[in-house]
Amino acid sequence: MKQIVFPAFVGAIMLGLAACLPTPIQTPTDCGASQLQYLVGKPEVVLQAVQLPTPHRIIHPGDMVTMDLQPSRMNVTINAAGKISKITCG
Repeated sequence: MKQIVFPAFVGAIMLGLAACLPTPIQTPTDCGASQLQYLVGKPEVVLQAVQLPTPHRIIHPGDMVTMDLQPSRMNVTINAAGKISKITCG
């Protein structure tokens, strides 16, 4: 069985070519959740006075939700006490 030996510069060339590969496209992740963090801990009814972006979803305990990632979608999670527990994008 023949053994193939590559000179050291071949590894450097391959590493250099890997650096030329395109980078993945970055998608926007700002759905506006950072501006509404002041609502965390408040009762769900305060959402009636807030203009939520489209798309959004309000998630209650026991709700079934899809696991797809949509960076522009706002998720408002309500806890068992009826208060907003977190506001995230996705």
